Amino acid sequence: MSQQDTENRVTELETKIAHMETVVNDLSDMIKSQWDRIDVLERRNKLMSEDVKRMGDYMRTSPEDDAPPPHY
Repeated sequence: MSQQDTENRVTELETKIAHMETVVNDLSDMIKSQWDRIDVLERRNKLMSEDVKRMGDYMRTSPEDDAPPPHY
């Protein structure tokens, strides 16, 4: 293998590595963005679950509990 062939192969490998580094960085950014979105959705889900539980508790109250006070 000649010196020129070796240099061409090294250059080609360096180019591929640079491209792969870019792809890895892009994927890493995408994963971070997705985790951030998951965190937001988990918080929203927790809040909605609490709201649904409160609504369920409210719906289980007896009609007497909702009666107006005696002074009405």
